Amino acid sequence: MVKWGIIGPGAIANAFAKEVNNSQGGKVIAVFGRNEERAKNFSEKYNIEKYYSDINKFLNDDNIDAVYIATPHNYHIEYAIKCIKAKKHILCEKPFSYNYETSKEVLDLAKENNVFIMEALWTLFLPAINKAKTWVKENKIGKVKLITANFGFKSEEDINSRLYNANLAGGALLDVGIYPILFSNFIMNDIPEEIKANAVMTRTGVDETDVINLKYKDGALASLTCSIAAETDNTAVIYGEKGKIVIPTFWMAKEAYLYSYESEEKFEDKYNKAGYKYEIIEANNCIVNKVLESDIASHDVTLCLAKIMDEIREQIELVYPFE
Repeated sequence: MVKWGIIGPGAIANAFAKEVNNSQGGKVIAVFGRNEERAKNFSEKYNIEKYYSDINKFLNDDNIDAVYIATPHNYHIEYAIKCIKAKKHILCEKPFSYNYETSKEVLDLAKENNVFIMEALWTLFLPAINKAKTWVKENKIGKVKLITANFGFKSEEDINSRLYNANLAGGALLDVGIYPILFSNFIMNDIPEEIKANAVMTRTGVDETDVINLKYKDGALASLTCSIAAETDNTAVIYGEKGKIVIPTFWMAKEAYLYSYESEEKFEDKYNKAGYKYEIIEANNCIVNKVLESDIASHDVTLCLAKIMDEIREQIELVYPFE
C-alpha cells in the first residue's frame, strides 16, 4: 500500500483524492496547504487522517511514501525539490515545469536520490486513448496523414486567476495546450521535426489562444489549438489513408470511434469516474516495484513536451516575469 500525501488542496487535488482509493494499492493519509483551514476542510471532506500547514512537518512525516503535487505551475519545481530531499516519491501535475532546463534539473536530481518521479499525464493511461493507438498500430486507418485536436474553454480575463497571471505561469499553452501536443506525439510515437505557432496574448501578458502546427518526419501533420477564452469541441481526430478515428473530449476520453473503409467500431470505457485512477495505478506499481520512472509517462516524454513548449513560447514571445 502506497501512502500518499497531497500538496495543494485545490480543484485538481479533489479529483485525485476521489479516485486514489479506487487505484488498488494507494491511500491518501495527509494533505498540506498553506491555508490551515482549507487543508483541514479538505482532510475532513475525504476522511484524510492528517493535515498540515507547515511544509517541513508534512515532509518529515515518515508515514508518507509519495506526494502528489497539485499547486499552480510555477510552484511545481520548488515543491518537487523539497520532496526529493525528503526522499518522497512524486506524482507532479502537468506541466511538470515551465521550461526544459528546470524540468531536466529536477528529473536528474530525482534519479540521483533514487526517487520515483512522474508527470501526471493521465491522458496517456486512458483505455480509450490506448484503444485508438492500437487501431493505428493495427493499420485500421492506414498511414496517418493528419491529426487534429483542440482543447478550449471560456473564462473571464482576471489577473487574480491563475490562468491569467503571468507570475503563476498562466496561459493556454501550459494549462491546456499540453494535452493536444501530448496526444499527437503519443499517437505518432514520435516528436515533431517542425513546429510553427501563433497566439493571441492577453492584457495580463499570457497566451489566450494558440494555434500550433507540427510536422513529423514521416510526413504526417498535426493541427492543434488551445484556448482559455473560447469553448471548443475538445475533439481529436486521427485521419489516415483508409479512414479516421474520432475521440470526443480526448483529454479525458471515455469513447473512441473507428470509421474505416472496411468497418466501424466503437470503444467505451465503462469506468464511471474521470479516470485519474489509471495514472495512480501506474505510479503505485512503479513505487512498489522500486522503479524510478514510468515506461509510459517517462522522463523523456516530459522533457520532449517541455522542449516543444519552450519552442512554442519562443515563437509567440511568451516570457514569464520570474524567468
